[in-house]
Amino acid sequence: WLLEKSRCDINPDLFRPLRPSSKARAVMSSPLHTVKTQFGSKEDLVKKLMPLLERDEDESQADFYDRLMHVSNRKLLRLHERETTIRERFESREGLVDQIVTMRSPEGKPDANLRTKLLGLSTGRLLSMHWGLERAAKR
Repeated sequence: WLLEKSRCDINPDLFRPLRPSSKARAVMSSPLHTVKTQFGSKEDLVKKLMPLLERDEDESQADFYDRLMHVSNRKLLRLHERETTIRERFESREGLVDQIVTMRSPEGKPDANLRTKLLGLSTGRLLSMHWGLERAAKR
């Protein structure tokens, strides 16, 4: 039956492409593109990130710079976002820990052991814990 019909008789709407056109799709930028548009270069991002991060006592500034230059762009962007969030909302890492301690002990009896334990956790884990406590307080 299909072979008997000429090409002119076939409905062109039946053969439209499955994917949307490339113009209709949203373009996700790569981490390299994001670094170049927001900071200019990876070196500039590392220079902005160095004062925000804590380095080991026995590590020199040049070694710390070299170590950060070997980190992927994606992780550097994530670190920059995390550290600027902490500086904007809590002023410091200790401020974030203090706020978590007060949220976990609303009756006003802060636990000193909890504070020292929280200071040993990573910054990402502290932020995640704070967001979880904020969501629990809203319920």
